[in-house]
Amino acid sequence: MVGGGEKSFLDLISHLPEPRNALAVVPGEGELATLIRQKGIKTKVVDLPSMKPWNIHNVILSLKKYRNLIREYRPSLIYANGPRAAFYGGLSGRVLNIPVIWHCRIADRDRYLDHLLCRLSTGIIANSQATARRFKPRFQQKVRTIYNGIDIQWLQDRDVQKPDLIQPDWKVILVAARISKSKRHDLALSAFEKIAPSDPRLHLVCVGAKDQLDPGLHDNLMMKAGQSQFSDRIHWVGQADDMRPWYKSADILLFPAENEAFGRVLVEAMACGVPVIATRSGGVPEIVREEIDGILVTPGDTGELAKAVLRLLKDEGLRNQMSKTASKRAESFSLDTHIKSIVEVFEYTVSDSVYAK
Repeated sequence: MVGGGEKSFLDLISHLPEPRNALAVVPGEGELATLIRQKGIKTKVVDLPSMKPWNIHNVILSLKKYRNLIREYRPSLIYANGPRAAFYGGLSGRVLNIPVIWHCRIADRDRYLDHLLCRLSTGIIANSQATARRFKPRFQQKVRTIYNGIDIQWLQDRDVQKPDLIQPDWKVILVAARISKSKRHDLALSAFEKIAPSDPRLHLVCVGAKDQLDPGLHDNLMMKAGQSQFSDRIHWVGQADDMRPWYKSADILLFPAENEAFGRVLVEAMACGVPVIATRSGGVPEIVREEIDGILVTPGDTGELAKAVLRLLKDEGLRNQMSKTASKRAESFSLDTHIKSIVEVFEYTVSDSVYAK
């Protein structure tokens, strides 16, 4: 699956400064492997089985494969884009005396793995302060917060056209997220039920692929939307390889996800001048300045979500002002700044593994 973390990983390895000599290791063939190879980056597949006690035989076999690959390639640094990669990379790095950077993109703690992964990692990059707070005080000296980077110039291409689906008279409330429980599409649907009667031009547009691990959720949401008296104004688009046309068509981005560590789509929408309404949780308040770039609401509060949408739709002056400030705010999360900060961590770790001391 290519989600926000995978997109950030792809942006990073494809924008490393020259001379670039990177080897990407992925757990299977698929869209991510294809995209990496298209960037001209050498890519290998090594199965990374789930770290479960009953899976120990497969875990050991994969560790051997991973370790042999590292011995062959002899990298100066292992960069692990996620906990599973940090487990396999961390153990291999310990054995072969190679520093390991774990890029943590999830704010929720793992009571079973966090302690081990922190011990195995030379350094930890957190994608927000909310994620950094996941780690206990004794590991904080290893943690550095670096926000995800976005290609602002690419997002703001003026030649991008709106999708054919969007009609000129529509007022579009956009939800851009994979259809999974944590993204809370159910709240977006409930809020739309409350505000739809106020204006027949309002349309809810949901862009995002279904979660392959929870297909039942997608079916339940489809059924709920189909039973709505406003079903003709609720649109499920599916996965979009290019979100820019959808941002260009949106009047508001609705982001009801709870405890989101970063929220890449928030920055993307803001860069396109779309004011956002999001939950006051996780790393979101670090991105969206309340009442400046958008409106933050209490997690899980459908009524507050609906009131915020109506407020922005009715107040054109506020909406225009937030559009301008949001666009300016997004520049703080530029891809160039992100790459520079990551590379500084890489170089510092390789030259002096002070984190491990």
